[in-house]
Amino acid sequence: VVSQPSTHLRKKKMKGPSLIVVSVLVVIAALCVANGKACCKHCGDASKACGDGCIKLTDTCHTAPGCACNGTSPTSTPAPSSDPAYDHQTKTYVNQYEPLELSSANLNITPFFSPDHSVDTIVDFMNGAQTSLDVRTPGFSSWSHCTSSTTGCVGCKITTMSGEKCPFFQALLNAAHRGVAVRIITNDFGDTTCEGEISLFDFLVLNGIQVGYFTSVTFDHTKFLMRDKKAASISSVNWTRNSIMNNREAGAIIEGPDSAAIMDFLSKVYEGDWKLTYPHKVAQTYSSDDMAIITDKAIRNFTVPDGPERPYMTPKPTAISTSGDFTVWTSPDFSYKYLENQLNSVKKSFLIYIYQVTDSRLCNWIVNAHKSGIHVGVLVSRRIYGEDDERMASLCYQNMTEAGIVVRTAWQFSLYMYNHQKFWIIDDKYVTFSTGNYSPSDYPGQANNTYPPYGESGWMKVNRDFTVTVADTDVVGVFDKVFAEDTKNSTIWH
Repeated sequence: VVSQPSTHLRKKKMKGPSLIVVSVLVVIAALCVANGKACCKHCGDASKACGDGCIKLTDTCHTAPGCACNGTSPTSTPAPSSDPAYDHQTKTYVNQYEPLELSSANLNITPFFSPDHSVDTIVDFMNGAQTSLDVRTPGFSSWSHCTSSTTGCVGCKITTMSGEKCPFFQALLNAAHRGVAVRIITNDFGDTTCEGEISLFDFLVLNGIQVGYFTSVTFDHTKFLMRDKKAASISSVNWTRNSIMNNREAGAIIEGPDSAAIMDFLSKVYEGDWKLTYPHKVAQTYSSDDMAIITDKAIRNFTVPDGPERPYMTPKPTAISTSGDFTVWTSPDFSYKYLENQLNSVKKSFLIYIYQVTDSRLCNWIVNAHKSGIHVGVLVSRRIYGEDDERMASLCYQNMTEAGIVVRTAWQFSLYMYNHQKFWIIDDKYVTFSTGNYSPSDYPGQANNTYPPYGESGWMKVNRDFTVTVADTDVVGVFDKVFAEDTKNSTIWH
């Protein structure tokens, strides 16, 4: 189910005609269900359906019927305190990685963006690996429909999986077959392989690629690659077709003469988490003929597709030589404190282009910055996945709007496209990009610096994330151009 941001609603007592409207809406909702109509958004009792979204009960809808439905969802949302199925943390996590700050660092920074150039940039990054390739991704979705199923298991025929259309899959296999040591940290969603088939991770493991399931904290939210411990890619790009080929995403490759300390920091985080992973195990057995197909070491040729056309297409990524300050830090370790210090340093302007703002602390900071005279620009995704996140983001955007901030939603060209990037520009001097959103799970800031597992006092949902700040006018200019051009094609949030 894909949700849309809905108009913020104030509670009002209903009288006469309003009660009649509600009664009619309930009947319409029942008819929708009876007719088997797919519903992308339930509007609840305080609003009504209009096209693909919701409007106030007192407003008139001028949009043709869409996928929104009146009434409430027939399935209940899990309580916020429930333990997610992907949470496999068993030990209390204690902050251990202080932010790494470098002054006048000589680096090469290559910004890149989806859907324009993330697929070719990441494939080229993988192709350059000579000895090692360490990957972190929240999940890994097949482009050949081998990770989606209604039967309770996943997988495809061996020939289908061997021909997997996702370029990342084939690039990983090529790397492994030329002798590169490949490791992947990801989350365990409890998938099992269908009888007589093979899953994506089964296939990779049988080719010598190590897959470890994350347990350090609730969820690994990083989107990360490190090549030969000399270069790293940090971005918002999930390993799904939608994220790569439809969404707006943002990130950069980091390398260069002064990158050793950065790679050391990232390696320490990776190795610390790797030690706590448990391995993916192949449950099915395969014949010698099957194994010959699975482990065929011939170079795999595959197509790297071009991104779709959109109002602003970013140019082909190029490396920018920098000699300014550089900072990298990881969540949850001291992440909120460092972010708070960074935000409190803003003097003139703050531009943020982010998927969602659901953290009331950070939302309030933006409002107060605007009130203090700082120029604030806010560009967010028109669509948000998940009703709880959508509700919290809408409350934040309403507070911003009431304070006089013009909140804009970025352009989308398809129903399932999200503006999933996460970056902000401070005083035209610094750009910060992240794998995490302005959400409590991404920048938690637990007072005692500890995060216990579910069931123990003080538990909260916590993500592993990376955040990077670069002080370089040319790098800032690339991100600022994306912000400006996407703003031209945006609309005011409501």
